[in-house]
Amino acid sequence: MVIKYTRKGRKVRSAGRFGPRYGTKIRKLVVEVEEKMRAPHKCASCGQLTVRRVGTGIWQCRKCGYTFAGGTYVPQTPSAEALLRAIRRSSEQEG
Repeated sequence: MVIKYTRKGRKVRSAGRFGPRYGTKIRKLVVEVEEKMRAPHKCASCGQLTVRRVGTGIWQCRKCGYTFAGGTYVPQTPSAEALLRAIRRSSEQEG
């Protein structure tokens, strides 16, 4: 007799730790956020893809040691990117 094992969390990946609780939509959202958080991010100082999350909103480059504050789950939030674009646009119009 062959026992067939299933991989727990294969659909929801890292959110498999929650089991059947909280519903599929919320677990999929958790997976999406965690994958963005754990993905390699580019360092503003040295340009390498070595930035990792140290704590809530604290990010550090593993190559050059550059530590900075950013978003909770991503180093640069969409609102911060929009603000930087607006600043860049206004400085181009002045000069």
